Amino acid sequence: MEIQEKIKLAKENIWQAIKDYKAHTYQTEILDDITGTFVDTLAEDSTYAKQNLRDLFRKSPVWNEELDALVINGTRTHNPNYYRVYELAEEILTPIRMDADDETNRKIAKAISFFTRPKEEDLKESIAAIQALAPDAYAPKKKYSRVFKALCDALKISDDTAGSDFQRLYAMFADEISSRKIPFKLFVSLNPAHFLTMSNPKEDKRDDMLTSCHSFNDKDSDYTCGCSGYARDNYTFIVFTATNPDVPETLNNRKNSRQIFAYKPGNGLLLQSRLYDANGGTCGAQEDSKLYRDLIQREISELEGAVNYWRTVDYYGNHLCDIDADFGFGGYKDWTFKNFNPKLSICSDHKEDFVPFTIGKSGLCICCGDEISKGLYCNNCTDDKRAVCEQCGESSDDLYGVWNENGQLTYVCSDCRSKYYTCCDECENYFPDGTMTEVHGGSRVCHQCLDDHYTQCPHCEEYHRDTNMTCVNDYGAEREVCDTCRDEHYEECKICVEYFRKEEMRDGLCPACLAKVECEAA
Repeated sequence: MEIQEKIKLAKENIWQAIKDYKAHTYQTEILDDITGTFVDTLAEDSTYAKQNLRDLFRKSPVWNEELDALVINGTRTHNPNYYRVYELAEEILTPIRMDADDETNRKIAKAISFFTRPKEEDLKESIAAIQALAPDAYAPKKKYSRVFKALCDALKISDDTAGSDFQRLYAMFADEISSRKIPFKLFVSLNPAHFLTMSNPKEDKRDDMLTSCHSFNDKDSDYTCGCSGYARDNYTFIVFTATNPDVPETLNNRKNSRQIFAYKPGNGLLLQSRLYDANGGTCGAQEDSKLYRDLIQREISELEGAVNYWRTVDYYGNHLCDIDADFGFGGYKDWTFKNFNPKLSICSDHKEDFVPFTIGKSGLCICCGDEISKGLYCNNCTDDKRAVCEQCGESSDDLYGVWNENGQLTYVCSDCRSKYYTCCDECENYFPDGTMTEVHGGSRVCHQCLDDHYTQCPHCEEYHRDTNMTCVNDYGAEREVCDTCRDEHYEECKICVEYFRKEEMRDGLCPACLAKVECEAA
């Protein structure tokens, strides 16, 4: 499908979603304000932004072009990961292999291949190896997990003590090697309509269901612009289930669960944000969340021809990387909260070369389509109730955009801007006074510009421009110091042209170069 056809389809999907969203709610006044300008802008922005993800997902046989989504069900993406099966089998059988002779080890290796390469045309040797090691283990229609357990029993490596390492590893082996049907359809969507309706409508006439601060008809939430903000970025996709997936309306107004995932094709870094279900946003570990992640990892691995082996860690407090939101993003950043159980996964094929990325974009005003970072209306499209300074609450003809402590664009009067905000000397945007940092020379900069352009010198403890910093050798440790402290405390070696502590230098040479010169002279 050509890009213009895709944009046209996205517009149709958004308008249909708005109609479905209004169908059962008493609270429709915000939805009535949605204009064609908003829909057209969102459809075009989202279609272009998600194109690389779309190109990846289109390789899948479960891709649905009309829905702009993968529809996962059945066993296709939940077949065994044979690389993982091999790892678990090796880990379980390693103790016996360490003391076994060469012939026994050869038979064990052949036996393992029975479980890890079951599609080979000739498995006779593998079966013969199992029968030699454990005569009663194999039978033609016996479950693979039971064959493996009988093999372990025969090799006297089984430990059925509750909580033993063997029990833990065998449970993982048995779970991985078994194909399992999933009793639901999982939608993995790039469709802007599904982002707008990620949470069901407030004030629904039917009964309680999945609603949140991202419900698109919420009059009081500042985070609703996050729906269009997610739809406009390059890497997020929404994963959800619906009450009745065979009734199209329920995809837009009757979601049972949903999560935001983020992935940059070819990068191997997968973010899984908070799981929402019919009871609201959940906390802690959930089996559903683990299953969804497993299905997504399998799908991505298959589409990219990678080994389906991922290292998964808690996002909060991880030492691998941070996933930042675009500066204008106004949605709720679920993935940054520990108790929401967000996860970060690294594919084994990219454990050395993955790079962090930024997700979320500014949202769009539902009237004029301009970018916003709060609510659903820009300042020019708000009613009189909203056209007030958000600091002091007073009405004003002239409001100025500033960034609050939550990183959201808000509007304040001139007096409040002067009292509570400071202009960053780098980006010239206004930020709360308490968030600014004074750098060398007296300029004041925001956190983002500080991170992007400045480094703190460990000697004078002032922040200097990166271009005015020099890498030095400080008693064997590499440090970045400012030019002034460099000249005061360090000296450049005449041979290697690196800077060392002055007290380490002799005759203009560092210890290593001096030793080399003395050695050559001797």
